[in-house]
Amino acid sequence: MDGFEAWLAYLFDRPADDDGSWDDRPHEWFDRYARRDTPAATAQRIRELFGNAGALLRHHSDDQVARGVRDITDAGTIGVLSSRQVPVVLRTTAIRSIGTLYAEVFAARIEVETQRNTPKLQDVCFMFFDIAALDLGDDTVLDVLEDIAGLPSVACQRAALHGLGHAHGKAPRAARTIVDRWLARNRGAPRELRDYAAAAARTGEVM
Repeated sequence: MDGFEAWLAYLFDRPADDDGSWDDRPHEWFDRYARRDTPAATAQRIRELFGNAGALLRHHSDDQVARGVRDITDAGTIGVLSSRQVPVVLRTTAIRSIGTLYAEVFAARIEVETQRNTPKLQDVCFMFFDIAALDLGDDTVLDVLEDIAGLPSVACQRAALHGLGHAHGKAPRAARTIVDRWLARNRGAPRELRDYAAAAARTGEVM
């Protein structure tokens, strides 16, 4: 397999009943490719994966998808999208591909939010912009958050509002403007979600 396929296999083929031994096994990604990796190559893989997430991840379970996406965000991999070693066009198109991930995976798979014993996929959807090492004051990131807030999915809207709440600390005026537009367009949204949005716009206090 090529480097992209090996990377996907390592991240997403982990068995659901893994006892922790997955990382101890030999993986083609590490044996053949990881040592030669660069920030630009990582950004290209993220863009390819997120930009085609619906098709590439269709055979994986929700838990496998959640674990793989969390590894990309939580392990710092996605931080390359803030690196000056990555060309601007590649960086911005990779950031924009996050919107496709939300539309094709999170919105498609999370039909109803679960409040207790939150499923792993719902959790990583909600926490994505909290744990990802992205510049939440970046114009492209803010554009993506607004796009995600516009999806017909309460889970995705809540995730975007959560991200905008955190963005309030870096770009309060921009975050507030985006949330105000969301409130104007979604007058029929659940009251608790509108209250959550208002808190994100006013103070950035989101949980």
